[in-house]
Amino acid sequence: MSNNTAKLTLSLLLLLTINSAFATNVYSVHLKKQLNGAKIFAETNKLNVPGSVTMLKLSNFDTRTVACKATFDPRIEPPKAFKRLLKPNTSISIRHTTPRPPNRINISLICKPAPSEDTSGT
Repeated sequence: MSNNTAKLTLSLLLLLTINSAFATNVYSVHLKKQLNGAKIFAETNKLNVPGSVTMLKLSNFDTRTVACKATFDPRIEPPKAFKRLLKPNTSISIRHTTPRPPNRINISLICKPAPSEDTSGT
């Protein structure tokens, strides 16, 4: 292998390594759940886009409507909270974005059965 070919191969390998490092979000997501007896399944995903997009998918397997509050703390900007009501057997997604990838995102999820809507008038 000639010297020029070796330099070109090394340059291409370095370029691919740097490009793949920028193309993937290397930050970690930590989910802390407090479900208070609600049957909620929560999962997180990261999207491979510039900056960061973190998705939190919530699925309600309970027979009751559940109120959830998800607080995203990327530590590079102030935390942001989202409140959602999930009817029985439904799923929702919450998307949080930041202009640049953080080192880590902490998500605090607090869910509890919503008060029943008694309309009997008694």
